[in-house]
Parts: sequence; structure tokens; C-alpha cells
Amino acid sequence: MLQTINEYFISIREFNRNFKLYLITIFLINVGFGVFQTEFNLYILSMGIKPEFLGVILSLTPFAQALASIPIGFLAEKIGNKHALIMINVVIGFAYLLRVVSSNQILILAGAFLTGVMACGYYIVQMPFISSYVSEDKNKAFTFTSIVFYSGLSIGTLIGGFLPKLIGHYLADEMLTYRLILILFSIIIIAASSPLFLLEKDKPHDTRKISLSPYLNNIDKNTIRFAIIEFFIGLGLTFLMLFINIIFIRYYLSNLEFFGASTSLLIFPTILLLFIGPILAKKSSTLKVMMVTRLLSALFALVTVLTINPWLGASAYIIFRSSLILAQSLGVAFAVSVATRRSRVATSAWLEATFDIGAGLAALLGGVLIAANGFFALGLISSVSLGISFYLTWLFFGKNESKILTNAEISS
Repeated sequence: MLQTINEYFISIREFNRNFKLYLITIFLINVGFGVFQTEFNLYILSMGIKPEFLGVILSLTPFAQALASIPIGFLAEKIGNKHALIMINVVIGFAYLLRVVSSNQILILAGAFLTGVMACGYYIVQMPFISSYVSEDKNKAFTFTSIVFYSGLSIGTLIGGFLPKLIGHYLADEMLTYRLILILFSIIIIAASSPLFLLEKDKPHDTRKISLSPYLNNIDKNTIRFAIIEFFIGLGLTFLMLFINIIFIRYYLSNLEFFGASTSLLIFPTILLLFIGPILAKKSSTLKVMMVTRLLSALFALVTVLTINPWLGASAYIIFRSSLILAQSLGVAFAVSVATRRSRVATSAWLEATFDIGAGLAALLGGVLIAANGFFALGLISSVSLGISFYLTWLFFGKNESKILTNAEISS
């Protein structure tokens, strides 16, 4: 195991310059995203805005992602991965800035919606981007991308947990402290686009062959199945993930520093599982490992709210998130393996869309539950939703895995 991990890190030198530049951007933007995940909810509540309206703000981003996922996927095929990524990252940076530069609720809502319009592009473009720019081992490239992604996020949550207290000594204004920090990291997200301008030009797809057919009227049967499953995963993940900082402070009666420090530890089991997962998948099957980790995430979603002890709650949440991260990583790999070549971008778009519909509904209802102190209900609904995703995965693919994979190979 240790030898495998060592070989992975040594092989990073083999990757080309384009991929390394991409990793720099991924790291920097996720530091910014980590700070926002830690502080944004608390910033909104510090302005006296009610939790129900916070739910509305948070729901706009996934709903916008659902609406934009197919158009963004189609646009990315038209203009190429480089220009798509630059556009996505710059606009998202400005959208994040729009959410925190003023107390005007219209601007906050507009920023949340604009964030969603572009954010879906990260998920949709990543798979074809790596396939286009990386000539080396693509499995290793996806693994490194995940490691850099969650490393940046982990560092961001750690910074977001401790920075308000450090700056707060000088400002003595909670809302202003959050605002200044979030403005700074919005600018960092925008600046993170710089390495992308140094990428070599990539050729867009042959636009004469691009159509909306695989997105709409000729949707692959397995794409529909994955889309249904992804709806329940979006629902299950979002109930806990979007409101976990409030759970720590109002349910566990902990503080922001403990939240930032404990959730930053997510990086360690995540990296370990991202290395172990593919090894187990080779020995068993991708589908089986994916199903086990989805079941594990469902169980620990419930454990997260069965306790009010912050240490136990943090431990359960870390297991919940890390197991679901691996399940999603393997889920993408499985979806790609059973999708036809022509429907792969469309599959990514539909997975993003249905995930975001579930996430948007969870954000709306979650805001209402937070206002009513229904913290246990957040974990219960999350657990049930992920349990349904586990069952549907078994129902759709568990009985005929080898047949489905064989048919996919023939279609490709």
C-alpha cells in the first residue's frame, strides 16, 4: 500500500506542464471555496437574515447549476476546454465577490444564482479536459486532481475557522470581519485563473458533429439511471454539508475554530480512501466498492446527529464525507465505463443537473429545519436519501454489472 502511494507521488513529475498548471488553479480556487464553506452561512446570519432566507440563498446555486448544466456542457464542446475553464473560473470569482461585497439581498441572490450558472462547469469540463490534455496515466491524473482538490478545500476550512478570531480582535464587528475575509478570498479565486492562460490551446470538438441529441431526445438508458441515483445523493449530501457549520455551533455548542480544525482533517481519510478504493475496485469491482461506501456514508450521516458531542459528531461527519467522496469518485469512473462514447459529456451534464436539483431542495428545506432547530431531521433525511441511492444502485446495476459493462464496450 505504502509503495503504491509512493509510486503515485513520484510519478507526478511525469505529468505534462498543462496538467500541472491546472492543478495549481484547482488548489487555489479550493482554498477560497473552503473559506466560503466555513464562513458564508455565519456571515449571512450575522447580518440578521433569517435561516429560511439563508436556505433560499443557498438553494439558488444548485438550482442554477441544474438549469445551466446542459447549456454549459454544450458550450464547452463548442469553445474548447481551455476557454471554458477560464470563463467558468473568472465568472465564479466575480459571483462570489457579488455575494459578499454588500448587504443588499438582491446582489447576494444574484451572486448565488450566477455562481450556480458557472459552477456546474467544473464537474462537466474536468473529465474531457483531463482526457484531452493528459497523455499519461489518466487514472493517476484523476487521483491527483482529487487529492489537490480536497487538500485546497481542507486548508481553506482551516483558514476559515481561525482567521475570523484573529482579525476580530482588531475590528470588533463580526459581520465586517466575515465580509473582509470573504472579499479577500473571492479575489484569490479570480486570481487562480492566471495559470489557465498559460495552457496550450486545445481544439474544440468537430462542431459539425455536436448536437443536443444525446442530451435530450436520445438520452442513453444508463444516463437516466445514473441521473435518478444522483438526485438522491445530492439530497443526502446537501442536508448535512451545507449546514454543518451551524450544526457545530448551535447543536454541538462548539465554535468556529473547532469546526475549521476538525473538518480540515477530512483530507487524511479522503486521500487514504482515494488510494485504497481503486485497489479494492480492481480486486473486487468498482460497483461493489461504490455500493459499500454509499452504505457507509448513509449510516454515518445518521450518526452525525445522534450525538451532541462535538468530537463524536466531527468524527462521524468526517467518515460520512470521506466515504461519500470515494463513492462519488468511483461512481464517475463507473458511469464513464458504461456510457457510450458519444454520451459521456451528456452523462456528466445530467448527473450534475439531477444532483443539483436534489441539493437545491435540500437547501430550501434545510433552512426551514435550521430555523426550527430540527438538526436531527437534517441527518435523518440525509441518511434515508443516501440509503435510497444505495438501493437504486443495486437495483439498476447490481444484478447485471458484467452484462452492462460488456454492452458499453460494444457500443463504444
